[in-house]
Amino acid sequence: TGSSASLNFVQLEENINKWAMELQEQEKVFQNQATQVNTWDRLLIANGDKIVSLNNAVERVKMEQQQLDQELDFIVAQQRDLEDCLAPLEKELADSNISDPEREHTYQLAQNIDTQMKQMSEDLKEIIEYLNESNRTQDANDPVSVIL
Repeated sequence: TGSSASLNFVQLEENINKWAMELQEQEKVFQNQATQVNTWDRLLIANGDKIVSLNNAVERVKMEQQQLDQELDFIVAQQRDLEDCLAPLEKELADSNISDPEREHTYQLAQNIDTQMKQMSEDLKEIIEYLNESNRTQDANDPVSVIL
């Protein structure tokens, strides 16, 4: 029985060593899994923050969209009112073929005067160029040349 007790003790010691080794391996696996879970946890928290930020941005955009819709509705209403005001005026203008001959005559006179003024300006320019050219050829001591 003494050898069986020592054999059992040896077997017990081997089993303990085997279990210790398995425990170390399980601990390594657990550490790796815990590290992976921590990484995933940080990623989830970061993505959660991004989702909250995006949600807040979407809410702001929704509010701005509502304000824009209200402003557009207001502009459309103003445009409708303006069209309602313009319609009778356009109809009245289309119905009346009133021409203002005095205004047209005044406009024609203004165009004629403008044309004549342009022609006179060209004539004066030519005269000034002619005089300048003739003065260059005259004697600088001539009293008429000095006066000119």
